[in-house]
Amino acid sequence: MALTEELKKIYSSNPIGVRYYETVEISHSLFSKTYYMVQDTESHLWKLEDDSSVTFEPFGFSLVLPEVGGAEQSIQFVFDNVGREAMPELEAAAQLISEPIKLHYRVYADGSDISQYDIDLVMTNIVASNYTISAIATRPDLYAKSIPKGNAVFYDNRFRGLFL
Repeated sequence: MALTEELKKIYSSNPIGVRYYETVEISHSLFSKTYYMVQDTESHLWKLEDDSSVTFEPFGFSLVLPEVGGAEQSIQFVFDNVGREAMPELEAAAQLISEPIKLHYRVYADGSDISQYDIDLVMTNIVASNYTISAIATRPDLYAKSIPKGNAVFYDNRFRGLFL
């Protein structure tokens, strides 16, 4: 999903009284539930892509967005004050290593209950301590992968998607 015009305006001009909210949805088939978290101090009721409404609970996390133009689109996450509640969930997910933990990143804006931007990612490199969980959420760039044909495959970065 591309950035909406409303979100572009918020990012570029930072208008007074209008803010954006970064949210994450974390799920796995062996988790006891799907977690909906917002980077704020209060909960919010927002709509998902299927038009259902979900309450996003306040949770402390920080993130570093990917560099522009990089081949690997990854976001670094650190979840604070997770304590022991998260350990049983991570241990359950570790039992099924063939299925990654899914992370859906969304951005909402004041005055709207629909997502202004969203992307599906997969969590990797998960490190848990007594108080924090850090992870990298990635989405591989499909344009940088060559499709093998014959014995020799050549890839020229100047012409993305063209295989010689």
